[in-house]
Amino acid sequence: MPACQFNAGPEELAALGTAFHEAWQHVGPTYGPFENPHREWLARLILGLRRSGHSGDIALLAIEQFMATAPLAEWANDAQPRPDRATRN
Repeated sequence: MPACQFNAGPEELAALGTAFHEAWQHVGPTYGPFENPHREWLARLILGLRRSGHSGDIALLAIEQFMATAPLAEWANDAQPRPDRATRN
């Protein structure tokens, strides 16, 4: 994926990093060939939410968008979802 560019101060970068780590605890980690693409997709979602001016819980919004849009192909290949993940409907 091409690199994303944006301007943010140290406090905002820290907040975006925190939002990423909070969201990743809920949607990841996936291991194997899908881990890096999923991390990149989640990061892009968080940056997109920031750019669009969302002031609410970006981590929660990113989780919702990730679950709605990320390919879950690893589960289609007989891999089992992690038991500590909450089932989302």
